[in-house]
Amino acid sequence: MTVREEVQRLLDEIPEQQLGAVREFIEDLRSPAEDDEPLSAETLAAIREGLADIERGNTLTVQQYRRTRGL
Repeated sequence: MTVREEVQRLLDEIPEQQLGAVREFIEDLRSPAEDDEPLSAETLAAIREGLADIERGNTLTVQQYRRTRGL
């Protein structure tokens, strides 16, 4: 199976209500890096908070995350 076929298979399994997030992610991948806007102070704060959570061990395994999302 090619990577494209595998991605298509995974895409077909994503619940309809989550496809908007997938579309946004794919659109971001297609955008040239030079068009990226600087991160806002709010976004930087959220990133720092997430990194602090990781340092404290506040994380989920992929399996735990999937269970919380019903995947």
